[in-house]
Amino acid sequence: MHLFKLYFDYMNDPAKAVQTLLHERSFALACAGYFVAALGWVLFFNIGDGLSPVSLVVKLAIVFAAELTAGYFIASLCGLFLDFSNVQTSPAKLFVLIGSAGFIKSLLIAFALISAAVPSAHLGWLAPLALLGVFGLQLGYLTRAIKRAYHISYSRAFGAWVFTVVPVMAVVMLTGVFFVWAIMWLFS
Repeated sequence: MHLFKLYFDYMNDPAKAVQTLLHERSFALACAGYFVAALGWVLFFNIGDGLSPVSLVVKLAIVFAAELTAGYFIASLCGLFLDFSNVQTSPAKLFVLIGSAGFIKSLLIAFALISAAVPSAHLGWLAPLALLGVFGLQLGYLTRAIKRAYHISYSRAFGAWVFTVVPVMAVVMLTGVFFVWAIMWLFS
């Protein structure tokens, strides 16, 4: 029930709750957030596909591992940016903070369930907006949390997260290019 206490503490005093979150550096809480994020991704993209339990578990394991890896990578880059800005932080604290932002992706589960329950509404067209909304909420949460935790300006806190987006996008694009190249090479 520690998660619910932290949630209600955040509602009462966000700055204190973020400080508590960073002070405790709970790896279990971070993993729970990454797991919820992975579940959100898997259900969002596969809710109507009739997944078997085995395929659901395999996809969930792969996406969970990807979420953890991305969390480590983003926390390291954000910590590097903040360290260059003379802000003393640790990647472990940022990893937990990013993991806590994974709970926001539970909104993807809700959207997927509503979309599956009301297929005549054609909510699939709104999927990109749902993704943008969730990413915007996560970025807002993370920016405000960094600002509250380290008493820096919004622009510097936002810059720390934007600094991580460029390398992450470069890695994703390069991975995609090499994946397509490998497929073309295999079938040529």
